[in-house]
Amino acid sequence: MKSMLAHFIGVVLLAGCVSVTGISPDYPAGWPPVSSTSHDVCPDLSGRYQNLAIYSFLPMYGANSLAFRLGGETRDTDTVVLAYSSDTLRVETLSGKVIVGEKRLSKDNGDFSCAEGAFVLPIMVDQDADGTGGYRAERRLYLRRARGGALIGEQRSSGVGAMFWLVPIGGWQTFWFQWHQAK
Repeated sequence: MKSMLAHFIGVVLLAGCVSVTGISPDYPAGWPPVSSTSHDVCPDLSGRYQNLAIYSFLPMYGANSLAFRLGGETRDTDTVVLAYSSDTLRVETLSGKVIVGEKRLSKDNGDFSCAEGAFVLPIMVDQDADGTGGYRAERRLYLRRARGGALIGEQRSSGVGAMFWLVPIGGWQTFWFQWHQAK
């Protein structure tokens, strides 16, 4: 009887260790190929983009807003203008033709880095705990230009947690975003 109970507890604990979402982490079929740059060089993201992206899956509200992702003004924003020069990215958010916000991101200040031929935003961390369990999740956005001018976002997310402080849960996922050029 003790052996049966031990096996049952073991199965419950191990069952929580794997998280499968059914959402494909692959680059979406039919999207334009991503332009390549040197591994440690930031791509030039300069251009005018629609604020809202098409996406493979929307992991959270607002995740498809380029202005939100870059820390710019999001209220009434329909276009985001990026200008990259000397390790600085200037972000202008527009409503129609009116500038509603402006921000500068600096590589020297740690606002972004360059890796894998991408413009990489800092890791965002979410965590919470209460009497029934807790979790810690991290997400990071990699931005690259696609052939044809679109901006491609690759969000890599991972997380660990415990249900009832007993059952461990972990997983990772990749989500894709495509911001089209604005006129």
